[in-house]
Amino acid sequence: MRFDTHRIGAHLVEAIQRARPAVEVTDDGGDIIHVRLASGEKVYLYLIESPITVFEIRTIVEANTRDGVYTLFLLWCDLFLPGAGSRYKPYEDDWMAVFLALGEDQVVAFDPYAGQFPIFPVYFEGEGSERQIRYGATIDAALLHGRIIYVTSPWIRGQWHMATFEPRAYQPGDRYDPLMVYFDALGLPRRAGREDVKSAYRRLARLYHPDVNDDAQSTAQMQTINEAYERLMDTLDN
Repeated sequence: MRFDTHRIGAHLVEAIQRARPAVEVTDDGGDIIHVRLASGEKVYLYLIESPITVFEIRTIVEANTRDGVYTLFLLWCDLFLPGAGSRYKPYEDDWMAVFLALGEDQVVAFDPYAGQFPIFPVYFEGEGSERQIRYGATIDAALLHGRIIYVTSPWIRGQWHMATFEPRAYQPGDRYDPLMVYFDALGLPRRAGREDVKSAYRRLARLYHPDVNDDAQSTAQMQTINEAYERLMDTLDN
């Protein structure tokens, strides 16, 4: 079981770094992975393969929030989650109620026995004690980010730093910015200018160009960097 979890962890790390080459993996324990995003946000990813108590969940989230770290739990699908399309009463299990409160009625799952090691959201839809289970599409690793949520659940009330692969939420009146994914790929803030983009591109190219990096993922990472550079330079020229 531990070997399968570590394979999923390795796949997740590759997916994140391929989508966002500027992300730094600061510690990889296989089932606990620490990353630092280009924005400076620290995210700790926990792959859950054995039962976990409410006390353990709270301890992790409280410690990480206190340290300014964003937490994301990923659950082994077949071990912990009901089947797609089924009806389920999540609040009969305290630990599931805590996960749903922290994930705002969804959790992230992984399936180590599927060919491509999918990682996907599981939605608990509806209202009341019984929910309809829906499995989502494979996560987009480029969307990983932290957010501060306010939870009123009696199981884990408070303000917490949590991470997600869901698209960033925009408040009414905000303007969606499709360029953010390209700034993120180069490790740049939104206010960066042409010279910042050029400098970041040169730095990342020295790390990931296939001529200097023989890693199997370097070509895909370089394609991501090239696309981000071209899109940003085209836009900043106008």
